[in-house]
Amino acid sequence: MLDKAYWKDISKKIIATGKELGFNDVGISDTVINQNQRLYKEWIDAKNHGAMSYLEDHQDIKFDPENILANTKSIISVRLDYLPLNENLIDLINQKDKAYIARYALGRDYHKTLKKKLNHFGSLIESIILESDFDFKFRAITDSAPSPEIEIATQAGLGWRGKNTLLLNKNNGSWFFLGELYTNAPLVFNQTSSTNHCGSCSACIDICPTQAIEKPYYLNASKCISYWTIEHKGTIPISFRKKIGNRIYGCDDCQIICPWNKFAKKSTEIDFFVRHKLNNISLMGCFLMDNHRFNEYFNGSAIRRIGYEKWISNVAIALGNAGHDQKIIDALIKRSEDPSNLIKEHVLWAISEQEAKK
Repeated sequence: MLDKAYWKDISKKIIATGKELGFNDVGISDTVINQNQRLYKEWIDAKNHGAMSYLEDHQDIKFDPENILANTKSIISVRLDYLPLNENLIDLINQKDKAYIARYALGRDYHKTLKKKLNHFGSLIESIILESDFDFKFRAITDSAPSPEIEIATQAGLGWRGKNTLLLNKNNGSWFFLGELYTNAPLVFNQTSSTNHCGSCSACIDICPTQAIEKPYYLNASKCISYWTIEHKGTIPISFRKKIGNRIYGCDDCQIICPWNKFAKKSTEIDFFVRHKLNNISLMGCFLMDNHRFNEYFNGSAIRRIGYEKWISNVAIALGNAGHDQKIIDALIKRSEDPSNLIKEHVLWAISEQEAKK
C-alpha cells in the first residue's frame, strides 16, 4: 500500500511537470465539488441558462466526479493564458466600423489545443507513477463534459470566483482557460483555497452592456451578449441589438474593466496567437465574406461552429449600430432578400437603423 508520503512527493512532481509542459498554473483539488449544486439548480430553475438545454440536462452529472471518471480520488486543475496581445480594447469597442471578437477566439480553437495538452500531461503523470505498479486512470476535460471548473480551480488554489462569475487570479487576472484531469490517484490536495479579493468593486457589474450580471456572482446568461452572438441560434431580440454594438462574437467587457487584469500575462501558446488579423478587422470586411472565405478563415477556429448564417446575421446587427455610411447601406441592401430568414431580418433592421441616422 502506497503511503501518504509517496503521494505527496508524486503530487509535487505532477505540479512541476505541468508547469514544465507549459501550463501557467497547476493545482490539485479533492472530489467534494458540490458546494454550489443547490444554487446552480436555482439558477437553472430561474431559466437563466436561456436555450442552453444541455446545462439543465447535465446538472445532476456535473457535481459528482464519479459520473466523469469511476473511482475519482483527485482532480488536477490547470490554467493556460490566452490573451494574445496588449491592446486598448475599450478603444476598439468604441470604433464602430471595426469588429470586436472575444479575445479567446482570435486564434485556434482552444478545446483542441488544451485537450491535447491535457492528454499529454496525463500520459506524463502515468510514466511518473508507473514504477509503483499503480493502475493510473485519468480523463481530460475541456468543456467536453459537465464539470464545475470554477469550483475545482478554486479548491486547487488557482484563484477565486469573481463577481462576473469568472475565475480571478491575483497575479494573472482572468484571461485564461481552465482544464481538468480527473484521476483515480489519491493525490495530496491544495491545503489553502484562494481568498476572494473583489472587495467592494463593482466595475464588471456596472459596465455590462445588457446588465447580465444581475448581482455579484450571478450572471443571467439569457441577457449576455456572448449568449446571443454565440449560443443562441435564432433571431436576436430587438431590445438587445443596439446594446451589442460592434461585438460580433462574444463579449469581454467584464474582463476588460476588471482591475486584476492589469496583471494579466500575454500568452506564449502559438495556437492562441491572432490569425488573419482578426484583432483589427472591419465590419464590412466581415460582412462581405462569402461562405468559402468564412470557412477558410475559421478553419480550426471556435468561431466556425456558429456557422456562416449566424456570422453574417451578427455582423449585420453591428453594421446597423455603426455610424451612417452609404456604403454600408448599399452592402446591406444587396442582402435584403437573402434566402436565410435570420440574415434577412437582421439586415432589414440594420438598414432601418442606418437610414435613421441620415
